[in-house]
Amino acid sequence: MTDLRDITRKRWYMGKGRTPSRIEPIDELSIDGTTISIVSLQFPEGDLDLYLLIENEIGFGPLLYRSFGKTVGSKSFRSRNGIFSFVTHREFSQDDLESLKPISTEQSNSSFATPGKLFFKVFRRLQAGEHPEEETLRYLGDQGYQGTPTLLGSCHYTGNDGKTFVLGILESLIPNTENAWDIFNREPSAETAFELGCETARMHKALREMDGCASPSEEPPVEKLEKLLAGSGHDISKINIPLPRKSGLFKPQRIHGDFHLGQVLMTPNGHFKIIDFEGEPTRSLEFRRGLRSPAVDIAGMIRSFAYAEAVSKKNMDNVRQAFIQGYAKTANIPEDALQQELRPYIVAKAIYEACYELEFRPDWFWIPERALKEFANPGE
Repeated sequence: MTDLRDITRKRWYMGKGRTPSRIEPIDELSIDGTTISIVSLQFPEGDLDLYLLIENEIGFGPLLYRSFGKTVGSKSFRSRNGIFSFVTHREFSQDDLESLKPISTEQSNSSFATPGKLFFKVFRRLQAGEHPEEETLRYLGDQGYQGTPTLLGSCHYTGNDGKTFVLGILESLIPNTENAWDIFNREPSAETAFELGCETARMHKALREMDGCASPSEEPPVEKLEKLLAGSGHDISKINIPLPRKSGLFKPQRIHGDFHLGQVLMTPNGHFKIIDFEGEPTRSLEFRRGLRSPAVDIAGMIRSFAYAEAVSKKNMDNVRQAFIQGYAKTANIPEDALQQELRPYIVAKAIYEACYELEFRPDWFWIPERALKEFANPGE
C-alpha cells in the first residue's frame, strides 16, 4: 500500500495543507510490471479525493504502447471494479510510445515525453465527467485551428457505478519550441506581444461556438483578502477597491481558463502554440467547462506580464499595450472599449493573486499589491 506521506509530499497533491486520514484502493491496471492505480484519500472531515498513481514510471511508456491501438478506435481492459479504456483519436507512430520518459518537473499533473514526437499528460487528481482539456483539443482540432498541439489519444476509466474519469491525454509534441515566459523575460518585445494578442483572439474565435456549462459565479474573494491582510499587518485601507461594473463587450463562451505566459510556446518559425486547456486544476469540472468572458483570459495574460516584469526587472508597459492592440485588431473591437472591459477582470485576477501570495509566498505579495494600489489610486 502506498504511504500517505509519499502522496502528500508530491507537488501534484492538491490538499493544500490538509492531511488525509486514510487511503483506500479503488482499482488498478497492471501490464508487464507497471501498475496504474486509482486511490481514494479520505479526510477527517468526511470528504474524499481520488488520485491516479503510477508504480514504476519508467515502464509507463511501454504500458501505453501495449494499451493504445494502432488505428482510430478504443481498446479496453476489464479490471476488478471497472474498465480502463485507451482511445486513439488520430493515427500516430505507436512505436514512439515505448520511448516515453517522465519529465522531471512536477506540477499539478505529471508529464511524459518522447522528444520531438509525443507528449502524455497524466491528470493526478480525478474528477468524474468530461475533461475540459480533452474536450477542447478535440473541438479545436475539428475546427482546423492550428494554434494548439494535436490530440492523438486519451485514457479513460469507467467504474462499475458508471462514473467516467479522464486519466490522461496523448498529444503531438512540437519540437524545438520555447516557452513564452522565458522569451518575454529575456526580451520583452512589443512586436511579439502584438502577435500573441492576435493569436489569443484567433483562439477565442475558434472556441466561440463550443458548448459548455452555465456561466459560473466569478466574484473575487475580497473578504478572504481582507482577512489575510488583517492577519499579515498590511494596511487594508490602501487596498479598498470598488470593482467596476462589467460592460458586456463579450458574450460568455468557452475560454482557456488559466491563460498566462507559461501556457504558450513559440515555434522556431515564430508561430504560437497554446497549451494546457484544463483550466484551473483546483476548480470543479463544471466551473472549468463554464461559458465565461474572453476578458478572463486576456486579463490573465496582462497579469502574467506583470509577474515577468517583476522577475526580469524590465519595463513591460509597451508589451501589455501591444498585446491588447493585437487582440483588438484581430477581434475587430475598439481598443479603448477593450481597455475599459478588462479593468474589473484585471482587478479580480490581482485579488486572487494577492490571496495566493499571502498564503503561500508572502515575499511575492508586493506584485499584486502594487496592481491593487494602482487601481485603488489611479494616477498616483
